Amino acid sequence: MQDNVNNDRLLSELMQKSQLEMPFTDFEEMVMHRINSEVKQKDLLLRYRKLSFLFFVLGTGFGLAINFILQKSQLTFPGIPPQTTLLIFQSIFVLFFLTQLDNSFKLFRNMKQSGS
Repeated sequence: MQDNVNNDRLLSELMQKSQLEMPFTDFEEMVMHRINSEVKQKDLLLRYRKLSFLFFVLGTGFGLAINFILQKSQLTFPGIPPQTTLLIFQSIFVLFFLTQLDNSFKLFRNMKQSGS
């Protein structure tokens, strides 16, 4: 009987020593809050990626529409011939299109790598 009491006491002492103490009193709450905020950030990131694709398509369509209007209307600015105006707009449009296309490819490549 005495051996059982000693064993129980020894086991109780060992169990008390094996208790893991948290580094902070609100450690678990902080971890759960961080996990929750990361989930919200992922949701926002997905929404922003969809919006970036939408605005890329809308901007491309808008640029093509302006290009078509400039070709048909032969609009002139003071001292600039219509063909020069069209060439300047087309050059700027192609520059913006290529830089945004590159950014979109990078964004979606990162999205596939991160698994989102």
